[in-house]
Amino acid sequence: MSLSKEEQLYKAAFDGELEKIKSLCSDPDLNINCQDEGGYTPLSGACHAGQIGIVEYLLSMKEIDPNKPSNDGATPFFIACWNGYKEVVSLLLADPRVDPSMPKINQSTPFFVACQLGRKELVSLLLADPRIDPNKPINDGATPFLLACYLGQIEVVSLLLADPRIDPNKPQNNQNTPLSLASLEGHLVIVQHLLASERDIDTRTRSPLNNGTAAEQGRAMGTATKAEYEMEDDFQRRKINGPLCADLIDEYERDPVAVRNRLRRQPGLREYFIGHLFALIVFHSDSFVATKDSTVDSYTRKFFRITSQLPLDLQMVLCNRIFGSPGILSSPEILSQASNVWPGPRPGSSEIP
Repeated sequence: MSLSKEEQLYKAAFDGELEKIKSLCSDPDLNINCQDEGGYTPLSGACHAGQIGIVEYLLSMKEIDPNKPSNDGATPFFIACWNGYKEVVSLLLADPRVDPSMPKINQSTPFFVACQLGRKELVSLLLADPRIDPNKPINDGATPFLLACYLGQIEVVSLLLADPRIDPNKPQNNQNTPLSLASLEGHLVIVQHLLASERDIDTRTRSPLNNGTAAEQGRAMGTATKAEYEMEDDFQRRKINGPLCADLIDEYERDPVAVRNRLRRQPGLREYFIGHLFALIVFHSDSFVATKDSTVDSYTRKFFRITSQLPLDLQMVLCNRIFGSPGILSSPEILSQASNVWPGPRPGSSEIP
């Protein structure tokens, strides 16, 4: 079965056959903005395949529509960013007809996906373009910065934190903040990076998932619906480990030794459990010690007595939080008291329960 001229054009653009494209485009009746079943144009195909020579040639044609979206709203520029083709992205940015902020149907922008996929070079390139809104959220309210924190994209998080336009505290519609999601996912490096930055990071607990007991939170995480940007593996892991985490918390109250042994036998579950309880520690430690009607001494000692009941690996997580925080827990007085009452291994110890 022979292909139509439009189908040949799309195939040639994807395959990088420049001479064939020139020959096809000599036909004045050819629609160079033709679309396949998914709504993708020849320019989209060239951007998807990283065919920079084809992209350059198609952009040279005045009839080209460089922003024609696919059925789900993906423009050629979006597709180039998704695939990480920096040279193609730069070429498109140089064309004044290209809209680099045009979102998909779910409001996901090219900048959003660059942050999502950890493409730091593209993130840096797009941040330099005044047309980009680096805080534009998708439908559920997630910003590029929040998503980078959630997915553990530390290099992208560092780039964004250095940009004064970035709002590091903008929450989702469900009130999850970048810090709360990073801690819930166990991204300790990102949490410490946020807390040590010069930005004013909001450490208040505002998410419904951060209310109630730790066990209730675990069960809520197991039943929450899949987020638009959540990978299927992460979604399934959360559905399984959320309730398991809740059961472990309940069990820990009855038999902490048994829980330690269980966590040691299941390292994947241990990591999830640590990340989940770390969220509680981040959002309750500073505010607990800083309670206005308390003395630093009594509340600090009470706090450390409570944490002494945690497994030793969780105590080490708390060590990292305390000694890396620029907040009240880093004051010399509290560090001195901590060294006197700390029941577990000292910071830097590799002791495992």
